Amino acid sequence: MILRLSQIITFSTTYLQVRYLRYLSVKKPSAFARWQKRRLEKHVKRIVKHSSYYRNVLSEKTFNDYPIINKQVMMEHFDDLNTAGISLNRARVLALMSEQERDFSPKIGTVSVGLSSGTTGNQGVFLVSDHEVAQWAAAVTAKLIDFKQFRKEPITIAFFMRANNNLYESMNKGKININFFDLLKPVKENLERLMILQPNIIVAQPSMLRIIADYFDGKTLPFELKEVYSIAEVLDPVDEMYISERLGLPIKQVYQATEGFLAASCSHGYLHLNEDVVYIEKEYLDAEKRRFVPIITDLYRISQPLIRYRLNDVLIESQEPCPCGSCYTRIDAIEGREDDCFVLKNQANEMITIFPDFIRYAIINADAAITEYKVSQNSATDIIVYLNITDDDFITAQQTIHQNFADLFASYGITEYLLQFENAIPESKNKKLRRIERML
Repeated sequence: MILRLSQIITFSTTYLQVRYLRYLSVKKPSAFARWQKRRLEKHVKRIVKHSSYYRNVLSEKTFNDYPIINKQVMMEHFDDLNTAGISLNRARVLALMSEQERDFSPKIGTVSVGLSSGTTGNQGVFLVSDHEVAQWAAAVTAKLIDFKQFRKEPITIAFFMRANNNLYESMNKGKININFFDLLKPVKENLERLMILQPNIIVAQPSMLRIIADYFDGKTLPFELKEVYSIAEVLDPVDEMYISERLGLPIKQVYQATEGFLAASCSHGYLHLNEDVVYIEKEYLDAEKRRFVPIITDLYRISQPLIRYRLNDVLIESQEPCPCGSCYTRIDAIEGREDDCFVLKNQANEMITIFPDFIRYAIINADAAITEYKVSQNSATDIIVYLNITDDDFITAQQTIHQNFADLFASYGITEYLLQFENAIPESKNKKLRRIERML
């Protein structure tokens, strides 16, 4: 992808700004907070001026009075909300054509169009201008690429995704060479191409990273791999350990959604919210104020502005400061989707929410033989645990998992449930790995 001079300037200024804000987050947190406040106020005023949707609903209100929206609201008001004058129908037609033809380069003027994966219901349509593409590429480069590791050698990235986009191609510049691996292509073909490419960075979903790890298990990597990033799916501890042991590297994370570049691992390997890119309000779900649903306001995006947009993810906030020193919120885990929390009735006939983390540890703490699993709540009382272990281990694991769930549910006063087991893990319908899933 060839960048125009204006995009090169945008990339350079954004890159330097992200690096400078990182410095402020470590050395001068109060100065960063002042910058974020000014940026938020200035950006919202600009959006109100250019978006007819926001102009109608926001112009006379303070920020905290602005309505909280979600994907459904965004899609319902797509034509009035975006500032590029692009209709939902026109955008969807182009995005679907790109998906079908596997050519993701076409744009509407200077605006790229794409589809979300649809794991939270209906597929969303997203817009991103060339200017925003340059800003995104700069932020990603500044946060993820440690040029000191590579010195004079080129940076070759193997990037596994369901769909490509001009957004990702924008990182192809200078010594950075990003190579799109289409997940719709046969696994064998992608693995053979990976061997030919010999990348020093792999970016992929945990499910794909497991396949890569299995492919190289017990072998010496024929190339020097320096970074592995997990994207698009929840990185379960059981997957993180499995992949890391086989590839010989710690697994870092990128929390990237169609809604924006939301978080990334720091140099110490801990995940931080990108509070220099998005302003995040926290809707806490527990009394300890650790689990929250993020409500985001993108501080850069104009073509399809996001102001107080509520995501469907549950994040766990760390209670410890990060050794990297940044004041950006440190996240212990992306727990999963809010609607994947299990919901069961207790003896008092109250509906009790069980967060995925508690389900997860009832499984992985049961037996060291468990290296992958899936748990599904299929009705108000029925839960199925899927494992993939030897027959002997399956028998003993069932007993321990039964007890772990009995202890967990007893602590909430839940007595009515049916736990079933299968020693085979079904494939997800949309190919996205979800270890814990509520099907109701």
